[in-house]
Amino acid sequence: MLILLRNRIYLFYACLAALIAGISSYTNFGHLCGDEYSQIFEFAAWKLGYVPHADLRLWEFDSQMRPSIQIWAVVGLYRFLGLITPEVNPFLVNYLIYFLSSLLAIVSILVFTGAFIQRVTPCQRDHFVVLSLFSWLVLYTNPHFNSENISGHLLLLGVGLIYVGNDHPSWRRVVAAGLFLGLSFCCRFQLGFAILGLSSWFLTMAWKKRQIVSWGILMGSLVVTIAFFNVVLDHWFYGRWVFSPYNYYFQNIATGTMDRSSGTSPWFAYLYLVALYLPFGPAYIAATFHQVIRYRSDILTWIIAPFVLFHVLIGHKEVRFLLPMLGLMPVAVMVALEDYRKRIRFLNIHLESLIKIVWVVNLIACLSLLVPTATEMGGWRFLYTHYRKPTLLYYHASQHQKLLYYRRPSLTVIEWKAGDPLPCPVGYNAVIAVNGNSNEPPPPYPRVYSFFPFNLEKILPASIVRSIGHFDLYEIHSAETK
Repeated sequence: MLILLRNRIYLFYACLAALIAGISSYTNFGHLCGDEYSQIFEFAAWKLGYVPHADLRLWEFDSQMRPSIQIWAVVGLYRFLGLITPEVNPFLVNYLIYFLSSLLAIVSILVFTGAFIQRVTPCQRDHFVVLSLFSWLVLYTNPHFNSENISGHLLLLGVGLIYVGNDHPSWRRVVAAGLFLGLSFCCRFQLGFAILGLSSWFLTMAWKKRQIVSWGILMGSLVVTIAFFNVVLDHWFYGRWVFSPYNYYFQNIATGTMDRSSGTSPWFAYLYLVALYLPFGPAYIAATFHQVIRYRSDILTWIIAPFVLFHVLIGHKEVRFLLPMLGLMPVAVMVALEDYRKRIRFLNIHLESLIKIVWVVNLIACLSLLVPTATEMGGWRFLYTHYRKPTLLYYHASQHQKLLYYRRPSLTVIEWKAGDPLPCPVGYNAVIAVNGNSNEPPPPYPRVYSFFPFNLEKILPASIVRSIGHFDLYEIHSAETK
């Protein structure tokens, strides 16, 4: 990474990426998927003592199938801020988590890019660095603390350390690589398939060079890391000895719960699911096939092939499951592009024009960074900001929008439906949260918050409005000014 940053242009790119991360960590706030919130932030809130056990996603909590490493990161930051301020703002905690996640992403990309840049034609290396740092999907996902994203960047660190020192690996570099690979597995168990492929490749190389001790050091570091973070740390979290990787396998695969509860897709579903992410989705697919078929003994093939094959074979499919491979794609794309350019005359002639078109589309897609990921968080931020005194929130919205991690300790959430009484004790605020897409008539109280400013929900097409999860807030009584 340091060699890469000696280039002033690449140093500028790294600083620009950090600046974008600082902004997008605020504008693109919220969880990227439900699991990021319910199994990290809300589990952390339970450990901190302000979300009761009954409000957790009990099946996944009580089966002790979720790793605790990221939960402890949230708890640790929350408690650290508690040493500085008497009241910790959960939105500040999340901003710091998102920003630190972005910095981890940038560092991992630079380490990986610096290790593999020699494989890219010199005239295309600037494009390689830009693609690695500034594709809209990379910028969009970098801040988020979901397991797929964090595990993918830890994988990049491990792969970069192994590859850059493969000829003469020092024991310190191998230990560090094992640590990062172990942490990657601890965040996302499916990374075990990629790590298995990588360690098999490393074993083959070490055997040929008579450096088998290096492979033993790598595996030792990997096992010790998993033993601590997936056994000891999970024991501290759940209060009993568990092995969450096995529990995860048993609940989701052995019993078939994941397929039954979430649905299944055909084996080829990822072809069109990934292709939808323009402008680079189709290039990722083509580059993956090219990499696996043409470079069968390459380190990237040994990582990508088993990981993707596993996800193709399981029934339930989501694009986020493939997110850990995103950081590997720029190398595969640039290598495939150079190979195709030599064989396809049209591509060779019009390559620069095609690159300009792709980056225009990418720049337009970057506007998504200005839109919050979890739109229901706006309502919780309004509640946190405007109601500091004891508050009753009569809740009549989706359970998926019930983000109790973000409530003040003085906020009490009461399940409510139309027609139920709405008592308001003296000295209390009283507010109703109503699903923004509800067909029921709104409560006869002033609406104090809506996700859509300037009544845009009345102007926008109904299909767009209904696709955005949010709730409106109606104020029964405010005690804030009294």
